[in-house]
Amino acid sequence: MCRRGRVRDRPCRFSGGRVCVIEQIVIVGFGCIGQAVLPLLELAWPRAAITVVDRVLDRARQELVARHKLQAIQATITAGNYETMLVPLLRPGAFLLNLAPSVCSRDLIALAQAHGAFYVDAGIEPWDYTADPRASHLSNYALRHEMLAFARGREALPTALVAHGANPGLVSVLVKAALMALAGKAGLNQPEPGDRAAWAALARALDVRVIQVAEYDSQQAPGYPRDGEFANTWSAEGFITECLQDAELGWGSHEPALPPDGYRHSYGSGAAIALDRPGHRTRVRSWSPVHGPFDACLITHNESISIAEYLTDTRAGQPLYRPTVYYAYRPTAATQASMQWLDDRAAPRVRGERILRDEIQCGEDELGVLLMSGRHGAVWHGSRLSVQRARSLAPYNTATSLQVASSLVAGMQWMLAHPSRGVVESDALDFGPVLADAAHWWAPLGIAFTDWLPHPGAAALAFTDFLLDDTQVQPDSSLLTLAC
Repeated sequence: MCRRGRVRDRPCRFSGGRVCVIEQIVIVGFGCIGQAVLPLLELAWPRAAITVVDRVLDRARQELVARHKLQAIQATITAGNYETMLVPLLRPGAFLLNLAPSVCSRDLIALAQAHGAFYVDAGIEPWDYTADPRASHLSNYALRHEMLAFARGREALPTALVAHGANPGLVSVLVKAALMALAGKAGLNQPEPGDRAAWAALARALDVRVIQVAEYDSQQAPGYPRDGEFANTWSAEGFITECLQDAELGWGSHEPALPPDGYRHSYGSGAAIALDRPGHRTRVRSWSPVHGPFDACLITHNESISIAEYLTDTRAGQPLYRPTVYYAYRPTAATQASMQWLDDRAAPRVRGERILRDEIQCGEDELGVLLMSGRHGAVWHGSRLSVQRARSLAPYNTATSLQVASSLVAGMQWMLAHPSRGVVESDALDFGPVLADAAHWWAPLGIAFTDWLPHPGAAALAFTDFLLDDTQVQPDSSLLTLAC
């Protein structure tokens, strides 16, 4: 029997109250997020025919296919077969969700738009990640640069929303909401900005120097990982790739000098830099309302670049303004323990992968954005979604997966209201309606103001004030204490 009845009812809506109809949804990749989004899609569009395509259709996936009366195709989507496999599934008004690693976003966007279909993904993907994770053409800076070049001339085609999961994705919406909250605290009583230039001008007026996407995942799965196993609350393969890549960050105009191992790019907007060291070996200080100060890994992410570029102010007669932006991630204790199997640039000791879902016993994923001003303190805006609440809202979910899945659905709702916008990044979305559609699933959402600094006297908020060396990394007692 279909388990739609276990999903808490909430109507599909826009700010105008219009109900939207989708007849066909195609999901490429039926793993953690593909399964997590399924009950939300059925709630929003109960009459839609859903097809899933995955290289593996094991017993658990087959049971879901039968329970939800899905069409399923077992196939590995490649550069050589994607047109043959997907064209028969696409029609005008259909949605193509690309949730598989190493399935090229640009090629699938071109295919969807050529057939009048919409497209959405949770991250920009190439066809394959080479054996060398340092390959410059696979950095998030390069992948985004290529996507923007591809997007030019396609502005009137069916909307394709790229990199719109939780982060990258809804965190860009949270940044706008946090800017408005900080403006209110600072006494800047102005209307909501109407375009990118106005948002950048507001960030400059507030002297926002640092934006961290700050995530502390305290979900606990005692007994994991097992020897040689990489356990994670979302794609283990995807996170390993991110860990081994160079740390990347949007580079602020207030920064006095490049950090150790830092380098600039010789092409593109120049909104970001990278460090010649892997993200899992790059530690920074961060802060959240529940956990206070904590150590985190600086993991490369698309939003670090897109947010920094979106908030770049280049008005004539004024110096360049841009905040420093990066993802500060403290994963679950099980994932931190799994990271011991990673070498600097390879993972030869990882012998197995595990997506933590039913194994999780308790905890929450505290995910938000931390905006730090040189004049007005800091504001954190985000979610404290617990695994218990996530499971009560939708089956097949943890706190992590529900944040991603609900962001995808909120993005799809926005796309239906804006059907001919070409290729769009999350930063360009109208933050009010999108946040309203996701808020139910991300709750409790909260705003907290703080005067926290990475260390006393760090008023300049330079990146090196947050960057830790090996002697400054604090031992993690949560790896030893796993009782819920």
